[in-house]
Amino acid sequence: MAMGPLSGVDLLLKGYRGTILDGFYYISPLSGPNYSPNQNLVLPEPFPKRRHFGASSLDGLLFLDDFDGNCLLWNPSSGEHKLLPPTSLEKRPAGAESFLICSGFGFDPKSEDYKVIRFLQNHFKDDYGYTYTEDELPVADEKDRVRLQVELYSLESDSWRPIPHPPLAYPFYDSPTYIDGFHYWLAYGNSDQMFVLSFDYAHERFSSFPLPEDFVLGQRYAHLLEFGGSLAAAVYPVDENDTPYHIWVRNGESWTKKIEIERVPGVKLLLGFSKNGEQMFLEGSDHHLLLYDRASKVLKDTGVRNDQPSIMQLIHYVESSVQLSGRSLAKK
Repeated sequence: MAMGPLSGVDLLLKGYRGTILDGFYYISPLSGPNYSPNQNLVLPEPFPKRRHFGASSLDGLLFLDDFDGNCLLWNPSSGEHKLLPPTSLEKRPAGAESFLICSGFGFDPKSEDYKVIRFLQNHFKDDYGYTYTEDELPVADEKDRVRLQVELYSLESDSWRPIPHPPLAYPFYDSPTYIDGFHYWLAYGNSDQMFVLSFDYAHERFSSFPLPEDFVLGQRYAHLLEFGGSLAAAVYPVDENDTPYHIWVRNGESWTKKIEIERVPGVKLLLGFSKNGEQMFLEGSDHHLLLYDRASKVLKDTGVRNDQPSIMQLIHYVESSVQLSGRSLAKK
């Protein structure tokens, strides 16, 4: 395979520059020992810079989506991209507009097919312009209430189809994590307790399990991420005190506290780890991207500044020749 413009790059950064009214989102490769930013990638036309979008990567393909339900698959190495077809879900009742709640992009090892799953919620406007969700509509029987709708896209068939929604599960848009055929989201149910919702792409089944034991809603953050090829959860206090980060790793049916990391002053969020796990990427209180070496305990400023809080996202990337057209879909 010919070496493309992203040769040797294993991390991308999604961020935002400018004010809310006239700024833009960007994706920039990070390279070198200090993970310095390179020239921003040129986003495909269907996704203008000013539209808010989510981003994830798998086998060299980037998946972009926005709250209006637009979805795009893109191989930035080859430049090939594909705008996914419109939703297959019927709007119910008439007059509803569907908005994205969260999504996931993964690989089905059984059928060797790339798939996209997304959760949509219906919104309505009354005669006075007030917007409300289906949760607020009166129904004769609670079991008839449709809170979320879920659909699954297959790249092989280039089509969406509805799938059953897991009962009493409302996934979050932030920190979705894909590992080896499974997708994971933070979610909550009627009890207002957060948990992890998972989806098996091969068998198209949902399941759920609790967060680590030291997570307390309202007192600690939880952030899902990959660590050493396994699902991990970073748990740390809401306020910026001296309490350390706890990194828990999922092993089978339980969590194991893998490492405890001293809290770094001036840090707001943990974004993720380098490929070897030796360095942490952090968002500073001043919205700078920071790099922390766990062994030397040295904190470096990468020079990347985000102009809006809590928008930076770290994306692991591997250059590949996966095609979006034809039937060359299996991983090489």
